[in-house]
Amino acid sequence: MKFLFHNPLKTLLVWAILYRTIIVFFYQHISIFPDSEGYVTLARLLSDSNLSGYEGMRSPGYPLLLTLLNNNQHLLIGLQLIIGVANSLIVYRNLMLLKFSSRSAFIIAVLLDLLLHVVFYETSILTESLTLFFTSLIFNVLLKDYFNKKVVKRDLLMAFLLSYLVLIKPFYIFLPFLIYGFFILKNFNFGIFRSSKIIIVIFPLLTFLGWSYANKINTGYFVPTTFYGYNLSQNCVYFAEKAPPEYQQISKIYVHHRQKTIQEGGNVAMTIWAAYNDLSKETGLSFVDLSFKLNQFSTTLIKNNPADYLKQVALSWNDFWKTDINWNASEFKSKKSAPVFTWIWNMQHYFLRIFKIAFVFNIVLLLFSFFKDRHFSPEIIITTIIVTTSLLQAFSTYGTNSRFSYPFEFMMVIVVLMQIKKIYGLRKKSI
Repeated sequence: MKFLFHNPLKTLLVWAILYRTIIVFFYQHISIFPDSEGYVTLARLLSDSNLSGYEGMRSPGYPLLLTLLNNNQHLLIGLQLIIGVANSLIVYRNLMLLKFSSRSAFIIAVLLDLLLHVVFYETSILTESLTLFFTSLIFNVLLKDYFNKKVVKRDLLMAFLLSYLVLIKPFYIFLPFLIYGFFILKNFNFGIFRSSKIIIVIFPLLTFLGWSYANKINTGYFVPTTFYGYNLSQNCVYFAEKAPPEYQQISKIYVHHRQKTIQEGGNVAMTIWAAYNDLSKETGLSFVDLSFKLNQFSTTLIKNNPADYLKQVALSWNDFWKTDINWNASEFKSKKSAPVFTWIWNMQHYFLRIFKIAFVFNIVLLLFSFFKDRHFSPEIIITTIIVTTSLLQAFSTYGTNSRFSYPFEFMMVIVVLMQIKKIYGLRKKSI
């Protein structure tokens, strides 16, 4: 035990490698999901250095890794597992920066790494592992007193991390502005506008606009991804019948498939994809043009029915705090191990839900604390980033919203533990 706690990084490294080796031994499968196809397709086009005719469904941050690995999915999974190991070490470093003891940081990092969905995302062709890695690095830079230190190299690092995160998922374009906003609020004077920190906004914005322009050339639409119309229409699923006469064709098909999905016990949030073939056939529109049409349909619906939209946003926001696992449970190499892993995940799932609920309640406590002290503590900064993410995803789409929360789950748990630590410290002091 002395060796374990006196050599936390080495022990954590060995543990993270061993744990992943055990999971891979029992699973021995690359998880493929509907989203995976889009990343694989773009990776092949990038390999050929020819995006001509590409429909712009995905951004290139994640497919670029697959391209660099010669489109070898086994190598990509290997890289993601290595990234997972590295992320465990970063989490430990972040805990140390948040003033946890070396022993506590080690135990928490191990427990967080034990969560099954972490490793199973690493065995999937999905962006979540890479997104988690970059968000962990961003928090690591922030926690090194980022706002109070003028270090150009650190600003360049932050600009790169934010730019690549936007390239992985354009949704995160809000994050550079939010972080720069914190900098302005903490150090407000007219001189700050000449600070090198402005590059953390400029570089990600240029990345966002650059990829949108590439889509403009290929599709005719200046958008980061041509899913935008479909995503927004998912937030109209429960009031699609209220569409004005000019959108009745879309409305009838959408409502028909919604009712059918409900009767069959399917996922109502995914109704637009069940309706896609009929919508495409009836409208005669391509995937890209139908997305544009759905965006007009959804924007009009939302404008005319704000109350219904806000109800849907509340439902989407609630789903952000759920927890899910992405695996092909029937594909375990060892069939006897599948029920065991399922049981373990069910237990871990409740553990995470408790912490997420505690985090939501803690938002109110932190708000009171902030208005009282006017101090941008690490907890306030972390919580603001997470809450902003939860709200923006709720306004933009309805579906697998728990995947938006995954890159921030570790920080949610850590913030709750920080509050417990603080309360315990105050109680001990009073005694």
